[in-house]
Amino acid sequence: MLRSMFTGIGGIRNFQYKLDVIGNNISNVNTYGYKKARVTFKDLVSQQISAATSSTGTRGGINGKQIGLGSGLGSIETIHTQGSTQTTSRPLDLALGGDGFFVVGSINDVTLISMDGPAGKLGTNKVNTGVPIDRVFNLSFTRAGNFYLDEYGYVVNADGQYLIGEAAIKTLPSATNLTQVNTLRTQLDSFVNGSSGLVNFVQNWKNNFDPPSFSNFNTFINNFNTQINNMNTNVGNFNNNVSPKASINNMTTIPTSGWPSTLDQAEKMMGPYLEGISGAIESIQQVLQDYSEPKYGNVTSFEPGLIQIPKTAKSFGITADGKVTFIDSNGQLKIAGQILLAQFPNPTGLEKMGGNTFKETNNSGKLDRNANGLTINELSRPGLNGAGEIISGALEMSNVDLSEEFTEMIVAQRGFQANTRIITTSDEILQELVNLKK
Repeated sequence: MLRSMFTGIGGIRNFQYKLDVIGNNISNVNTYGYKKARVTFKDLVSQQISAATSSTGTRGGINGKQIGLGSGLGSIETIHTQGSTQTTSRPLDLALGGDGFFVVGSINDVTLISMDGPAGKLGTNKVNTGVPIDRVFNLSFTRAGNFYLDEYGYVVNADGQYLIGEAAIKTLPSATNLTQVNTLRTQLDSFVNGSSGLVNFVQNWKNNFDPPSFSNFNTFINNFNTQINNMNTNVGNFNNNVSPKASINNMTTIPTSGWPSTLDQAEKMMGPYLEGISGAIESIQQVLQDYSEPKYGNVTSFEPGLIQIPKTAKSFGITADGKVTFIDSNGQLKIAGQILLAQFPNPTGLEKMGGNTFKETNNSGKLDRNANGLTINELSRPGLNGAGEIISGALEMSNVDLSEEFTEMIVAQRGFQANTRIITTSDEILQELVNLKK
């Protein structure tokens, strides 16, 4: 009788595991990229009552007699079937149609990668030459493709882990050019916002223009023209010191004669000159921006690193093969990076780490096939070598089937109840044996 009681206890424990897994599946029915789990059982060792015997000349063979000692937990398996696709139309929502995982990670050592940072620090976004990817990053793998941009334009997931792939070709501005940009920008700000500068021009003019006398007005115009000439000189110095040389037209000065005698008429006549000066200032500002920003290429670098979309990008998109492209401030198509995917021989062997991420284990198969550090060649481009393609503007939903989970819940509940009956029935029989003494 004691055997059956402990068998029932083992069964109760196993069905509790099953209910725990079912509950977790149902809890994650709307979790992006979630992969459901299932529980399998196995029988435990059986007690040998008698061994099997072979046949003799006068008698046939006899089977052995065994009494099973209950069930145990066989496995808890992650089922990596494809989840349904939900359209979101958000360009940084990415679903995978097929095999593979997005590669994300936090940085272990910031000295091993060149990247943008505080105080205007600029980087190439590339991992240092010869350094393995898994040394630079604490890697995780995910099917949840709801990505975002951080303050520097890097593509990250909801937990701030960077999306890892091929870095773009990003040429940084020279130190000399940055110095010249900062100098001319300061001079331009002084010209625009100074005491008789462009922003305050009309108000200053009204304060100094006293019709019908033009003496104050002419003095004011002459002073302003002096500032324009000084600014033109500053622009010329900038052109002479940057490489390659800029192409900026000089601002036109304002004539000091031929003005009407009324303020309203003079303001109307002044309008085109002010518009011309404003246009010249916008051109200078655009040149300063061009000389202070990194330049992106039309191909990827074939080197591992981060994917960054510049703040000045007018728009961006992600292709099915994982190229991240954008339209720069000049209206040209550039590449911000290439998304790469991780593929494992045994995805079921991956370990769930929370946050919709997985870690590789000894039984999932290693990405670093040569055991010399993970390289870019050990990752896959979407759509190649069996890797799935990227669906931009969509997310992969959980693969949990509620009808299946509810059915399994009923099975687990009845199995749990049946095992409790084994215990209560065994207890009643033991009570009858105790009552024999009476």
